[in-house]
Amino acid sequence: MFALYLGRQTVIVGDDEQVTPVAVGVDSEEMIKLIHTHLEGVPHKLLYDGETSIYELAQMAFGGGVIRLVEHFRCAPNIIAFSNELSYGDIKPLRESSAIPLKTHVVPYRVSDGNMRKDNVNENEAETIAALICAATEHQQYAKNELGKPVTFGVVSLLGDKQALKIDSILRQRIEPAEYQRRQILCGDSAQFQGDERDVMFLSVVDSTPEKSPLSMRQEGPKRILKKRFNVAASRARDQMWVVYSVNHEVDLQPGDYRRRLIEHALDPEAWERELRKRVERTESVFEERVLKQLMQGNYNVVPQFQAGAYRIDLVVIGNGKRLAIECDGERFHGPEKLQDDMARQAILERLGWKFVRIRGSLFFRDEARAMSPVFRRLDELNIAPELKGEEPSTPAEDLVIEEVKRRAQELRTKWREELEVQKGERAELLSTQ
Repeated sequence: MFALYLGRQTVIVGDDEQVTPVAVGVDSEEMIKLIHTHLEGVPHKLLYDGETSIYELAQMAFGGGVIRLVEHFRCAPNIIAFSNELSYGDIKPLRESSAIPLKTHVVPYRVSDGNMRKDNVNENEAETIAALICAATEHQQYAKNELGKPVTFGVVSLLGDKQALKIDSILRQRIEPAEYQRRQILCGDSAQFQGDERDVMFLSVVDSTPEKSPLSMRQEGPKRILKKRFNVAASRARDQMWVVYSVNHEVDLQPGDYRRRLIEHALDPEAWERELRKRVERTESVFEERVLKQLMQGNYNVVPQFQAGAYRIDLVVIGNGKRLAIECDGERFHGPEKLQDDMARQAILERLGWKFVRIRGSLFFRDEARAMSPVFRRLDELNIAPELKGEEPSTPAEDLVIEEVKRRAQELRTKWREELEVQKGERAELLSTQ
């Protein structure tokens, strides 16, 4: 913060959808006492807790001066699409897919024998990821990237850092140190990749099928920390992102769970964009289109221009067998002269059991988050859950390169296990002779 006092003018570049500071080792109760003792009268004093980034503080103080950058140059379009759906909504990916040597940009891989231990390590999933990376380093297609440099690799554990440490230890045993350095291999959690990137990233979901399904919901978390971690993890890969998981996502994970959304994205990377385009075509204004997009980013099932008897409703959110009608006031179909007709129509539909929320265009185009807040609050009150479903994904022919890497990885795992059995036998024989 001291840097803010050094200049007459300050430009702060950041992203409040990425991982913010975590006050490791800080006594939060002691921090609150210090804040109340020394910062009395300071606006937003509770933000000075060591867990709020300088970017977020600047947003509070100078929110009106934010210049939003939406052009994205790092990731292949199908990779950044997940973060676009989860956190942004209006990113414009500018990398040309056809220029990327690796043609499959998002790869799902389920580990059938994965089992998470109590220490948050899924050994078989870790071994599988290590084998896939070893197999990729052997494959000619992973020799050079589009800049002619060695293809680099990274691994993010989506549940703690012990899984990443396990993968790293296997890789260091199996890959020569010079090759390990040349490939810039890094294994860690989302925070370790903040501001970093690799050509190919492997995301380890870690969780496995529980004794009783489904697993507890994993969504935003306090201060949206889980959302930020998933966003960072899924936007580090330039050319290819592998999502490696051991769960049956349709049974073990609830709709709306970030793990399930990530796996479903890997299985069909274009699903959300395809569904959005289809529904946007049915809206009647830019206002409706942007509200629709906000709701679909929240994974809500939204029907535009819903026919209710003789009337049409701008947007209807459906979930858990319930419905919420949303009217967008202030566009050409909802000018001041139409308001009385709209309210009479709403009264009729409310007598039939409909619930309504109205959004004013004047507020929405000034502050989208504030305008949408009552909508999301009403959805919670009505227990309308996010359950967006698109078309069933098509099943394109598997990329030959991906198939070869998977096959070689399986060979390596078999070889490693045979070596391990031989070592165990030799140790047992040695002990028996002693």
